[in-house]
Amino acid sequence: MSKQKGKKSKDELNKANTLVNRYLCNFITNKFLQTFHDQDGNVISQNKYASSCGLSSSTLSKLKSSKGYDIPMATIYNICRYERYSLRDLFEEFEKKYGVDIPL
Repeated sequence: MSKQKGKKSKDELNKANTLVNRYLCNFITNKFLQTFHDQDGNVISQNKYASSCGLSSSTLSKLKSSKGYDIPMATIYNICRYERYSLRDLFEEFEKKYGVDIPL
């Protein structure tokens, strides 16, 4: 059997998903996680920030990893909710930076 024209194999899709996750994690890290702040703008620890977001500190460490990880939507939502930032705005900025079809 040959692969249909324009169809990607499961392996190609998995590689693309991994790349999107890495870019998304790096984007969120650069936007929100370089220095941790409370909602009044004061610098706080990673542990306090994680707790305020309803996440574990290890989740933030994985997110900040240069390899990224398979970030759950709930994690993105918790960070955006804490930062008072809409998901729509976050993903619009992400698409402006990376486009809608991230090549391998």
